Amino acid sequence: MTITPACQDLQCTHDKEAAMRHDHTPIPSTGQLIVGPTTGPDHTTVYLSAPRRVLGIWAHPDDEAYLSAGLMDRVVRAGGDVTVVALSDGEAGFPADDARSIGVRRTLRRTELRAAMSEIGVADVRFVGLPDGGVDEADPASITEVLAGIVAHVRPDVTVTFGPDGITGHLDHVACWRLATEAWSREAHGQLWYATKTESWLDEWRTLHDRLGLWMSEEPTGLSEADIRTRIRLDTGELDRKRRVLDGHASQTAAVVAAFGEDDYRRWIAEEAFRLPTQAELAETGAHRAFARSALA
Repeated sequence: MTITPACQDLQCTHDKEAAMRHDHTPIPSTGQLIVGPTTGPDHTTVYLSAPRRVLGIWAHPDDEAYLSAGLMDRVVRAGGDVTVVALSDGEAGFPADDARSIGVRRTLRRTELRAAMSEIGVADVRFVGLPDGGVDEADPASITEVLAGIVAHVRPDVTVTFGPDGITGHLDHVACWRLATEAWSREAHGQLWYATKTESWLDEWRTLHDRLGLWMSEEPTGLSEADIRTRIRLDTGELDRKRRVLDGHASQTAAVVAAFGEDDYRRWIAEEAFRLPTQAELAETGAHRAFARSALA
């Protein structure tokens, strides 16, 4: 398929006033915006310096909710701006006997993403429109150009996306990692964060994950607390809002909630973690020089 430059035919839904601020307002130091509290490695309460602008690049609607709704909520509530990009519309995420057409499914998933993001005040939602299950088959040069254009326009302090394991091993997630990393490297604006899981979180939930067959390949590699860039433990209000965000993706989340039970589901989604990429990962995508430039900025 042919992909045109960012925001020309991307079916963007965004706040025009926010876009103007992106173009004309200097970016404050990330240290000027404080969010928290969260729990540090020694179980003390710490406050994190939040990015002023966050760009999330994800494979499907609901990826952003599970992996970063708490982060986005904190940034928006502290006065920052968030942009969410979905590479595909998630039209494959339905039972085989679902009678709805592909077009109806795509429209539903887009509507759900917009509704979910409205729960935490995120208005800038953009769709690239790649086929669900075919992100890894898209022309990487064209998609990278589109995403790099979004990075240049938003000028994020932090870009968040999947790491090379894609969390679940989904091929679309892994392709998203590569495309987002390469796009970020074009501009090298701000930091690049990969969503990840801690060793303690994986240990706590391993039995349930195995029972439900959550991972599409092998279990993701958990990180120790020392290797985490940012770890967020949601407080009660934040968790309530994240639940509403996930309820916005009802076509995908209702069955998961039923399988977990409400109490376990809330505990399962209550932690978010992010890490910096390694030099080896960046070298694999050709982004290592950009990482060096961003570190010096």
